[in-house]
Amino acid sequence: RFWEESVGIWEDDRGRIVRAVHTEHPGLGDAFIERHPEHMYLLEDMLDYAESNLASKEDRRLRLFVYEHDRDLLSLVERRGYRKVEEDWDYDQEYAIKSIPRPRLPSGYTIMSMAEGNDLAARGRAFGLGFDHPDSKHWAPVHVYEELQRAPDYRKDLDLYVLAPDGEMASFCIIWYDEKNRIGVLEPVGTVPGHRKLGLAREVIYEAMRRVYAIGAERVIVGGGQKFYATLGFEKTIMCYGWIKEV
Repeated sequence: RFWEESVGIWEDDRGRIVRAVHTEHPGLGDAFIERHPEHMYLLEDMLDYAESNLASKEDRRLRLFVYEHDRDLLSLVERRGYRKVEEDWDYDQEYAIKSIPRPRLPSGYTIMSMAEGNDLAARGRAFGLGFDHPDSKHWAPVHVYEELQRAPDYRKDLDLYVLAPDGEMASFCIIWYDEKNRIGVLEPVGTVPGHRKLGLAREVIYEAMRRVYAIGAERVIVGGGQKFYATLGFEKTIMCYGWIKEV
């Protein structure tokens, strides 16, 4: 019950979630602070929550990830004594959908979606192997993937994978469609060892773009500064740095 006991949520008077504080992985030491653009207040309360609940139990350190354009949060962490770690950086990348290259899948490989073949065990295996976890204890079990599929913006037809000639899920991506802002968000993307360097991730990403473009997306974003995305036509947008404090 780590997530239930660690995620901080704030609601407005209509019961809508407008702010959240959370980690990314099951474990303490890192925190992400998110809020709705119409509810930018109470940053002090959110930071108080992070320091009280999400700091590492070993050394009481807390690392916040702050985007360079977030002037309010930057000002707050500076006032509260956080230290910017210059070498701890990342950035978002964006692809403005004007044209998408034609498919170039290797012979024998096929792109499918979870709407066509919802094999959760195989999907969890591909997820684990794609992020270099050969031990099955680190693979997403079926019940965890079932929870993911209950997320509000999840769509099985936008959860794509490449099927290899031998039937293995070889590469995958999920694209989440933000209808209000007409944005597709890639998370996660991976390729199983043994099927890398074949262009499979490129092809499954482009197919994801085609699908969200068909329903209204104007751009696609991905968090992370991997150079791979630049080769697909993504461009660097906003920087993010880690800020550390012992609390």
